[in-house]
Amino acid sequence: MTTRTQPPARTLAGATPDEVRAECAELFHDDLNPVLRRIGDRPRGAGSRAAPAEDDTDVRASVWATLADMGVLSAALPAHLGGSEQAQRILVEVAELTGPGLYQSLLPDTLLAADLLARDGRHDRLLTEVADGRTTVALALRDRGADEPDAPGALEVDRDHGTVTGSRRFVPFAADADLILAVGAVDGAMHACLVPVDQPGVGVRRQDDLGRGDLYGVSLDRAALAPDGLVRVDRHYASALARARLRHAAYLSGLCRGALDLTVAHLKERVAFGRPLAGMQAPAHRLAALSAENAALLALVRRTARVADSGTDGIVLHAVQAALLANDLARTVSAEAVHLHGALGMTERCDASFFYRRAAVDAPRFGTGTGLRKEAARLLRAAHNADDPGRG
Repeated sequence: MTTRTQPPARTLAGATPDEVRAECAELFHDDLNPVLRRIGDRPRGAGSRAAPAEDDTDVRASVWATLADMGVLSAALPAHLGGSEQAQRILVEVAELTGPGLYQSLLPDTLLAADLLARDGRHDRLLTEVADGRTTVALALRDRGADEPDAPGALEVDRDHGTVTGSRRFVPFAADADLILAVGAVDGAMHACLVPVDQPGVGVRRQDDLGRGDLYGVSLDRAALAPDGLVRVDRHYASALARARLRHAAYLSGLCRGALDLTVAHLKERVAFGRPLAGMQAPAHRLAALSAENAALLALVRRTARVADSGTDGIVLHAVQAALLANDLARTVSAEAVHLHGALGMTERCDASFFYRRAAVDAPRFGTGTGLRKEAARLLRAAHNADDPGRG
């Protein structure tokens, strides 16, 4: 990410979620979203050789700088650094707005990393740089495809030499980041390891994915930790992950909204049997049902965000449920968009195919459908046993 020299970003400490949404809506506007969808696309099969076009890089950097200048990156910071008391309500509104444009960036990772580091108390300077847009952080959680983010694999840390060894194969935008925050078990407890990217011992290699975006494998071979870079996070990792899942569910809700709007516009133009397809019951009712499901999902996300901002800890289950619903709905809506576009929906020039491919990659970012179902079942059972100890 480019280093910025602008004055520090303003904060959103006094702004309401509606005010932030209205301001960010100008950035993620219907006229700009088709451009944003295209900047994350890489040539098919290019593998590690694929690189974003210079214009794409400039657009992405401009959007990031604008988010920083608006104060979006500062919202999740501690209060003494300008964070907002309505942080989660603000951030889910911003995340939902990024969905129709399929905005690909380090925003989800950087926000979760800042959430984890803020609890440690030793990283105020770094957090300020993150809020200003001067420093970006990639989050490294999963090594194998079967890994789930609630239980990342082990990392090997040499405390005497201040180094970490391990691998993570699904790290979005690692090549754009200044730092990598690798989360995993160290000596039996959950830790986060903060590692500068530009150093010997850190390998970053792009790998092809269905979405043809920027997904990287990262190898750490006795890589040097940043100062105070070993952070124990087991006491608050679950709640931080829950907040990240809420923001991700909001993004997927926005993805669904974008795919539905695109499909409705197409059906209004497509004529069959002398009238637009949008006026026929079968597609109209199907789209209406999916739109209602998406509205219910976003209502759940917003309600849980309000609970999170109130300081209540009991959001983990609801966040898992929201992530699971969003995961399933994003895949369903994007597939329906391709179907209702007909043969056009399967072509490169139709954005319906973009939504389908991105949903396949983005939906499981903070948990696969299978993993989220297992986690939800475990949490529901624990809650049931707490209500009725005799059934434990």
